[in-house]
Amino acid sequence: MASLLEYSAGPGRLRDDRLVRGTDGLLRYTGLTSSLTELLDVAAHRFGSREAVVEVGGARLTHAQLWTSASRVAGGLLQQGIDIGDRVAIRMPNGARWVQAFLGVLLAGGVPVPIHPGHGVEETRHIMADSGSVLVLDGELPQGVPFIDDGAGPDDSALLFYTGGTTGPPKGVELCHENVLSTIEAVIRAWDLDVGAAGAVGGVRHAIALPLSSAAGCVSQLLPTLVVGGTVVLQSHADVGGLLHALDVERVERLSVAAPLYRQMVRAPGREFDAVRFLALDDEPLSTPMLRRLRDRFPAADVASGWAMTETGGAGLIQRVGAASGDDHLLESPHGGMEFAVAESDPGIGELWCRGPSVMRGYWGDPATTARTTVGGWLHTGDVMRVGRNGSFRIAGRAGDAVEFPGGVVYSREVEVALLECPGVSEAAVVGVTTAGGPDLGVAVVRESGADVGLDTVREHVRAVLSGYRPSRRLCASVPMLPRTSTGRVDRRSVRSWLQGVHGSPGFCSTTKGYVDVG
Repeated sequence: MASLLEYSAGPGRLRDDRLVRGTDGLLRYTGLTSSLTELLDVAAHRFGSREAVVEVGGARLTHAQLWTSASRVAGGLLQQGIDIGDRVAIRMPNGARWVQAFLGVLLAGGVPVPIHPGHGVEETRHIMADSGSVLVLDGELPQGVPFIDDGAGPDDSALLFYTGGTTGPPKGVELCHENVLSTIEAVIRAWDLDVGAAGAVGGVRHAIALPLSSAAGCVSQLLPTLVVGGTVVLQSHADVGGLLHALDVERVERLSVAAPLYRQMVRAPGREFDAVRFLALDDEPLSTPMLRRLRDRFPAADVASGWAMTETGGAGLIQRVGAASGDDHLLESPHGGMEFAVAESDPGIGELWCRGPSVMRGYWGDPATTARTTVGGWLHTGDVMRVGRNGSFRIAGRAGDAVEFPGGVVYSREVEVALLECPGVSEAAVVGVTTAGGPDLGVAVVRESGADVGLDTVREHVRAVLSGYRPSRRLCASVPMLPRTSTGRVDRRSVRSWLQGVHGSPGFCSTTKGYVDVG
């Protein structure tokens, strides 16, 4: 049974009088342009002389230059036979060329299909085949007579993103123009910016160290920055020293960064960066010592994380890290138009459902999965939340990450959050494993540099969380780094296979002996 939470808009700046409830029960924005292309065209002409894209060590383009170059790419695509609605894959690292390719596909009337450059051959082939992409842009961009198609409508397909594939093959997520425009509008309101108002001369300067091939990097970071006349600062490859230098010389005010990179940033030598006013993190939990280091490195920055999915177009819930509530794991402020419900499995905990104008049209070419996942207008997210007394949420974990152990069932993330409070633990992964004695819980931790925390201490810390159950010595390991997928997520399947290997499966010692500490 799902109990709908009457979710307040939170701080006054997130309330929006442009939202009205439609006949389908969903909140929708009024006054949106008809298409993403039209919105970007207005911004390009309004802020033509401002810098739009800065690639570290590479190109610098104004909004006018970016728009003109993208229109030439569109013309080149038309010469290659691209038609309205054709899917065109983009597989290249972050940079000015990525933005030109993305905008060029839009201006040609096509549907961009971003592919993470770290995806392997099999994943790339799957996405190309599943999406029906007629072309992949992964090198020199086509050039032709400038062309702009502005005939798309709100319900037409705009973008096709693919999920990270952590629970199976990547799934195509179709976002229509209204979905994308709604996320852009909601994010700009959450940033508390009027279009063009940030920095009267040059607009907000935003370093994005998230993959633009993701909805989080593209729809909720890149596009809002361009729409308000700001500048995106991009790096084609992860180079901590280069990024820190760029923060300084490019006068960056906003920084969006994933967990692996911000951990490197706080450990790198150098001074503090007091020009950065806002630091947006991904949803991976961080320890109290890591938060302190972030604040030392960026003393003037508000720090925020949150919850969102590819299926929600990058919109969701905002978490103010280190807020006055004193709880750095509460999700309290929804993006505009997003409403939430919890299908309670027990009082105060259950699967999160959401609905709103940013929620996807559906899974590409998979109406059966769409019907199972989106029911009565509600997206069943697969994320389990605990509900606070004031209606706030705390992520318990993915429903698929529930871990059965001899003492009961627990969600991985809750144990990981607790482990990050164990002195000396920098990162943690908790997974369910299969042993000869039945299901059990396995733990892998990364120690802080120079820390001497022992695995028995880690096991005792887990026991305090699990009502007296302490994991087996053979299922607790200290490692130099956690395995990650091509998109930067912790690779739980590898951790599980690895720990089961410790417990006796063949092949473990040949690949890991000598650099892990196994309890």
